[in-house]
Amino acid sequence: MKSLVAPISIYLAHHPDCTDAERLASQLFSWFRLGDLAGESAAAGLPVFFRRNISAAGIDPSIDWESAELNVIILMVDHRAVLDAEWRKAMIELADEVRARQELMSCRALLIPVALHESFYQTGPLYENFNPVRLIQLPDKDMLPVLRRASTEASARALRGMALGTDSPPPLNVFLSHAKADGTHIAKKLRDGVKNFGQLVAWYDANDLPYGSSWQSPMETAAKNGTASMVATVTDAYPTRPWCRKEARLARTPVELKPGLWTVQPVLAVHEPQKNWVREVPMLNGVPRIGWHDNGMHGDTAHVVDRLVLEILLTQTHQRIAENILENPEGDGVICITWVPDTWTLIELREMLGAQSANVRKIVYPGHGLRTVERAELTSALSAFNDSVELRTFEEVL
Repeated sequence: MKSLVAPISIYLAHHPDCTDAERLASQLFSWFRLGDLAGESAAAGLPVFFRRNISAAGIDPSIDWESAELNVIILMVDHRAVLDAEWRKAMIELADEVRARQELMSCRALLIPVALHESFYQTGPLYENFNPVRLIQLPDKDMLPVLRRASTEASARALRGMALGTDSPPPLNVFLSHAKADGTHIAKKLRDGVKNFGQLVAWYDANDLPYGSSWQSPMETAAKNGTASMVATVTDAYPTRPWCRKEARLARTPVELKPGLWTVQPVLAVHEPQKNWVREVPMLNGVPRIGWHDNGMHGDTAHVVDRLVLEILLTQTHQRIAENILENPEGDGVICITWVPDTWTLIELREMLGAQSANVRKIVYPGHGLRTVERAELTSALSAFNDSVELRTFEEVL
């Protein structure tokens, strides 16, 4: 197989003596690498690299431009970087190189400057040519949310635009699945949060649809063309509502994008614990979930929406890696999926494949490998394919 060019690489660059930048860079690293996903061993995060030193040639090590289709450089600038002549020179040279590569289209490059100090506005070409994320005078607690949203949204937009061949990709549909009996208050807040993202459009309930149209129709259409995502508000009433279960099933049912490449919609679950006895929603067992409390102590609107955009970015990245794998498959019977497998989606995939499932030898998925106990839990689902099918990670077949 040919060597892989990653769909995206993210670089976090800052002066080594800037404590604010070091803190933010560490938090962003955890965000993009899914380091905050509790108990997850197979999480398939994005490749993230630190750049904290310079040499006579500039940023050291240099940006490996050819190893990714899209290189995102998040450059955090404080007064130390501006006053340090070598760092100032390296930052301006980096800005010039990004502009040159953008004009030549030799590779896609996205530079996101982060202004941590008023001195940023003295950086000449860097300030004149790139609109920064302004964190100046923000309280420490507000810095990460602002930077997280800006960098995640910009990266997702750039990667989608690259895939579609445009700098203005169409909006993505976000379906806010909820039970009206007890989930409307959360869905309304999430709808308001989605409105703050220019690349997202919220589908909240029947009031969002033209009269006489089918609610399932836009969900099915969006699922098939890859523009759908969903947030499920899992309240006590949610598992009891046939329509909610139907929406969750549709969102989590695998869709074949091209021969051998299967995906599911990016989905999150927001859970508000209440006092009633309830049952699980099996379709949602494999999706990231966070608790919700109206006092804002856990899953707040901005955090949930930001994480949804990150899930969209991850799905796009995994699709492009899977396409690379399928260009040179290891023989017949290889299929790629864009999510970490769970029992429910594997069984659904088996149903979608029908008689063809008997010919599947390998199911290749993103991530760093499942634990032994996790693989054991999937044994029954895999046996529904045939006796010889095996799970392999992207890394194992590349």
